[in-house]
Amino acid sequence: MKVVSAMILVGLLLLISGCGFALRGSGSTVTQLKSIQLTATNQYGPLVKAVEKSLQLRGVEVNSDEVGAYQLDLVSERSSRRAVSTTSQISVAEYELQLDVDFQLQDAAGNWVLPLTTVVTERTYSFDRGSFIGNSEEETLLSGEMQADLIDRMISRVLAAIQDHTEKSATPEREASQTP
Repeated sequence: MKVVSAMILVGLLLLISGCGFALRGSGSTVTQLKSIQLTATNQYGPLVKAVEKSLQLRGVEVNSDEVGAYQLDLVSERSSRRAVSTTSQISVAEYELQLDVDFQLQDAAGNWVLPLTTVVTERTYSFDRGSFIGNSEEETLLSGEMQADLIDRMISRVLAAIQDHTEKSATPEREASQTP
């Protein structure tokens, strides 16, 4: 009886692995993006450098003059900090940090692949009046995490838009080639 149970379990595992099942997020992102031109109002700012580095880590050549390259334009970036709660002594207890980036994407022909889009990320942290250095370090750490999160979300949108644009532009060619 135990042998039969074990064989059924092994059979089910083989069936699941053979059908292409994979946990969400465990696959690799495949994209047709080989190169991209990156422009920004603050071309030498930390956000532009971080986006450039993230794209390069994904195998994308940045600021290429190659024909057919897409152009990613970082239109604006805003960061803010505001008090969200106070103590009974009317001093700040928590701050909220917010980082916004507006961006757009065009293909080589100047067509909009992704119109003006805004990505926003926020974090809240407790403010300790007795630890000025600790507060400063926590705010710096949170700002770095927010920037990384924002860049990942922005690049995910760009890659999805490029994949969708590539599929849409390839569809008429396939239909035309299949028509007698």
